Amino acid sequence: MLSLDFLVGFTIFLLALIMVVSMVPGLLAGLESSGIDYDAVAYRTGVILVEDPGWPVSPPWESKGVEHKDKNIIVGEEGIQRMGLAVSREAPNILLSAKVEKFFNDTFFDRNDYRSKVIFGDIPYSYRISLRSLDDTYHYMTGDLLPADYGYIRRVVKIKEPSWTEIVGSNSNYWTAEPTMPTQNFIVRFDFSQLRDQTISPVYQIDPRRESVNVTITKFEEYHNDTTNDMILQHIRFQKVGVADDIPFEYEIEDPDLYILRVDGNLHHLTPNTTVSENISLVLKPAATADFPLDDDSILNIHFTFGNTKISGTHNYDYKTPPLKTGVLEVAIW
Repeated sequence: MLSLDFLVGFTIFLLALIMVVSMVPGLLAGLESSGIDYDAVAYRTGVILVEDPGWPVSPPWESKGVEHKDKNIIVGEEGIQRMGLAVSREAPNILLSAKVEKFFNDTFFDRNDYRSKVIFGDIPYSYRISLRSLDDTYHYMTGDLLPADYGYIRRVVKIKEPSWTEIVGSNSNYWTAEPTMPTQNFIVRFDFSQLRDQTISPVYQIDPRRESVNVTITKFEEYHNDTTNDMILQHIRFQKVGVADDIPFEYEIEDPDLYILRVDGNLHHLTPNTTVSENISLVLKPAATADFPLDDDSILNIHFTFGNTKISGTHNYDYKTPPLKTGVLEVAIW
């Protein structure tokens, strides 16, 4: 039989051994590698870019100018918090072209913006983010040259491009045989409740607050009223139905961040008072309407005022959408 002293001593020895064994991993922790899983950071960044529309959503982050890019507590400005490229959370891997173009504008964003609004984390990561469509329409890259060792993720995506509507001169719906006024007013109407029909996929919904829209009038010469005088585009105005005032921005300054107006292929501001021979193309960008109170039930009218033409009436924006473009998004982090 073992003596009582031996049992007590052996018990103390076992307890001490257990304590030492449990402490060893902690003692050696400082000697272990503290490497970062760059693949995980790249994966997280890729998820943010292709599965998230970013924040804020309304007005969208891509519509913000330099003065509203960062948070301003004094005026209650939220600023850009996250730069996601997806059309919506319900449509992952479908990127909106307006977001793509703004994201890769590295004269607008700097390195700290990319790190704080899409990569995140306390470490000042280096990065390279690129997007290329298979037809090379989109070929963007921002960041640094790749080192020997880095984390990496590749995502196959689709890119949604701006919609458009086309009014053809032979369309008798907008043709007035004998105009009673020296000027004619033609309206293109955006009914948000129809364009954002919730019964269809977000990929095919149209929202002028978040993406560009294109209005094109072709074969305009067929609307000529008196061939002895030129047809004139006097001005273009934007109005919300139920509001008397125009959407407030400079109509007499060419601003490609707000709109692009081409008359017979030549660039103009919105009060051109110029001759039209063949066609008119107007691209309205989200920044033009972002600060105007437009909700999901709003109706936005674009008023075209012409001289010496037979065109009149209202055209509902029965849009067409280009096929989605296939592309590859690559994220490298180190």
